[in-house]
Amino acid sequence: MKLKLKLKGVDLSLFCIFLILVMGISPALAQMGQGGRPAGGMGQGAGHGMGQGMMNGYGLDQYDSRFAGFGSMTFEEACINFGIPVENTLSDLGLPESMDTQLTILEIEERYGVSGQEIASYIATNTKQTPASLNPRQQVMMRQHAVQAVRGTGMGQGMYFMRHGRFAYGNYTTFSFDPDTGEVNNFAVSGDLIFDQITVSGFAFKEERVAGAVAVYEGDDSQIFIHDNPMGITQIRAFADKTVVFDLAEEVEASMETEVSDDSEDAIIVKVTKNNFVGYLIVFKNSLAAASGDEPLEGLDVEVSDNRVTVTLVNNSVAMFRATPMNPALMQPGYVYSSGAAHIHQVLNREIARGRVGAEITLRAGGNNASVVNYTSVGVHIRERDRDRIVLRVNSDLPEGRVITVNVDNETINLSNPDRIRLHIDGQVIERAENIDVLFAGGNRPLCHLLQENETATMAVYIPEFSEREIIIDLEPEDGGEEAGEETGEDESSEEEDEAKPTPAFEFGLGIAVMTSAYGLRRRRQ
Repeated sequence: MKLKLKLKGVDLSLFCIFLILVMGISPALAQMGQGGRPAGGMGQGAGHGMGQGMMNGYGLDQYDSRFAGFGSMTFEEACINFGIPVENTLSDLGLPESMDTQLTILEIEERYGVSGQEIASYIATNTKQTPASLNPRQQVMMRQHAVQAVRGTGMGQGMYFMRHGRFAYGNYTTFSFDPDTGEVNNFAVSGDLIFDQITVSGFAFKEERVAGAVAVYEGDDSQIFIHDNPMGITQIRAFADKTVVFDLAEEVEASMETEVSDDSEDAIIVKVTKNNFVGYLIVFKNSLAAASGDEPLEGLDVEVSDNRVTVTLVNNSVAMFRATPMNPALMQPGYVYSSGAAHIHQVLNREIARGRVGAEITLRAGGNNASVVNYTSVGVHIRERDRDRIVLRVNSDLPEGRVITVNVDNETINLSNPDRIRLHIDGQVIERAENIDVLFAGGNRPLCHLLQENETATMAVYIPEFSEREIIIDLEPEDGGEEAGEETGEDESSEEEDEAKPTPAFEFGLGIAVMTSAYGLRRRRQ
């Protein structure tokens, strides 16, 4: 009889231990998806893209049915279906010219290591033969999907170029560069194809530097700078007489801009539009050139005809494209710029051409890279960067003041209440101007202007004199609250308290274990 009771006690103890283990593991299992991946996490998306992606066209057939079964197509068949020359695709993807084009996409992946996703994304990004059923918005979405599938991240994961063969995938700017001809092909901003081709005459290629958010291509007497930022800023700097041809993509139009053009002979501005998209081609003196001097340039010219813009550059001049930024999530054709956004960027384009804007810096959440574009010899460096706090170091030897611009998103600085945003220079509050034009009127006191637009903000800061200055951008404390940046301490402590609390499953299991022990003790006493 005693032996029987002992056995029952052991059985009950084992059952309780098993119950504790099951209840402890259950919450973890509940948070895992099929295949042991975190539910809704990166692992699940990656598994879907690499597995089922082979069958469903890598997620691109939701926009264009021709991608269905893409992995089983031959390379030649894929190129023909989407109207892309086989030779261009081979060179841009870094595949051998002698490759057998009858290999399927999956066979190429296995043999050469270029994934089917890379090939599909390249074709989606570069095809110009889109079905009539695909409206402009869907075309943009398809290209955005293709770019981010290659980059492996979301649209907010930082500004940098990822190279695949000759093609460069930025978070905002995508293009390919042919070193043999010095041509930039298939230039797009946020998935919107703007230029089929950019050609610089006599570009004798020497070297390329692609690092972070900037790609630089050096020629004997000219340079090409392409930036990965929401403006897709691209500069061609000439140190001899050059002709630069911009071939416009389908539905893109160009016209001479008279509304914001300066009377100066040193600047010509062309407006570039596509549906609701607006950008500007600006031709002006290169203020960064050592021998630019104060004399006006002679010989600058722009001709707009049919689907082409032809720019004539001379020594120490620049042709620059700069888009008025759109939020990719709200991309066209339904997007409409506010009047304030249109005006501020018109003014900035005009003043860049005049040499009154020193530099432009763009910061986005999700990455450490920032995009810095220098228009004059003004240096801008990030000294400190935290959530809701940015510290910049600005330095120059220029005798006159300049304006710098700072572009941020809502994840970098909380933009829910723009009135809380404050700017300091060398510890002093910067007075805020109601109109950006005031910043370019000169004066001896710092001024700033801010415009919020769809979870992004453009800040312009006028610095009247230089040496080395410090600019701090942060948030004014809410009424009764603590300084910005200190609030996170409370959140972290509360999270730690939450983590320290025992789970209900553990408490329940612990209770059963205690009851079991008591039961065993009671039996032993009996």
